[in-house]
Amino acid sequence: MARFILMRLLQMIPVLLGVSFVVFISVYLVPGDVARTLLGYQASETAVQALREEMGLNRPMLVQYWIWLSDLLRLDLGFSGALRMPVAEVLGGKIVNSLVLMGFSLFLVVAIGFVLSTYAATRFRKLGDRLTVFATLVMASVPTFWLGILLLYVFSIQLQLFPISGMYDMYDPGGFWQLLHHATLPAVATAASAIAIVTRVSRSAMIDVNSRTYMRAIRSRGITPARVNYVHMVRNALPAFVNISGLQVGYLFGSAIFSEIIFNWPGIGLQLYNAILQRDAPMIQGCSLVIALTFVISNFLADLIVRMLDAGKR
Repeated sequence: MARFILMRLLQMIPVLLGVSFVVFISVYLVPGDVARTLLGYQASETAVQALREEMGLNRPMLVQYWIWLSDLLRLDLGFSGALRMPVAEVLGGKIVNSLVLMGFSLFLVVAIGFVLSTYAATRFRKLGDRLTVFATLVMASVPTFWLGILLLYVFSIQLQLFPISGMYDMYDPGGFWQLLHHATLPAVATAASAIAIVTRVSRSAMIDVNSRTYMRAIRSRGITPARVNYVHMVRNALPAFVNISGLQVGYLFGSAIFSEIIFNWPGIGLQLYNAILQRDAPMIQGCSLVIALTFVISNFLADLIVRMLDAGKR
């Protein structure tokens, strides 16, 4: 196990370097002048040139990347020109808020995905299975932003069952239950597509397990169908379920940008959206890097859990 963890950590190094390069260079490939955008188009050319020199924009691209990477290794994400604050200081609280939304969304993905996949697999080719497949097909096809707007209109504006925006009530910030009340709609909008993916992949894995020879041998011993399905089938399909669920963590963290914008959730996604509008390059790089890093770490943790499950079978 220690060797596996060490090898996976070593494999993450080139991945993170590649991610950092793509994140850095993608901002500067976008047409336009970062310095002029920050100062405004009425600023003099002298002021723009001075800001370019201050930000190092007049240096070669690879030199800029090396300086940025060196600062990054010291946990310095740069300085936000739009907010006049260090990027790391701004992102600290935003990351926590996004993790809260991702946690609620991941709970929905794991719980609903597990129930639906198990329900469909145990009723293979029956009405319940076909309805589940149809429902997941619809959920996977619905864009997050469209579903978020629909939920907001129906449940917040028309029925007034849920708040329109934010994490807490502005006039009376509460505790966990108020947070849960605010997080329900954005979590559902974020999790819908991931639920469909987890359900379909896990259902296929469970159906494949059910068709194996050893499962027929277990049934021939007179074991009850419930025990066969919910113990032997689920247990053997669990690595596939954990693996696909782990892959959704990074997806949820990244796709939450739409939910955060629609529901005004103060997380990384909303901050990234504002940074793009303001052409705040250091903030865009910082937000993108956090999202990419979350995806890489979630994949590592999913692989580690699957490895532990496989080791437990032996």
